[in-house]
Amino acid sequence: MQCTVYKSSKKADLYLFVPTDIQPDTLDPAILAPFGALQAVMTLDLSADRRLARSDTATIRKHIQAFGFHVQMPPGNENWAHWDNLKAGIRGQDPNPDA
Repeated sequence: MQCTVYKSSKKADLYLFVPTDIQPDTLDPAILAPFGALQAVMTLDLSADRRLARSDTATIRKHIQAFGFHVQMPPGNENWAHWDNLKAGIRGQDPNPDA
């Protein structure tokens, strides 16, 4: 799977991964709002043997196939990433199932 990675002009280390044949402006505006202006930084092949510094390709592929995109949050924002996913309508495993 080929994807294009875009970086945020508003938040350092905030990235959006989308398939190369999709333009980010076709995504829901609520998803794009935190990013500000997007700048394409690279195109990647998300093959199973591809290693990335802060994400695993299986998760990125899964999100792209299910939702059409993947958001990589800045380091240390794991709880915020879950909250942002919920705001965007992405339902994952509940980190606090007993709460």
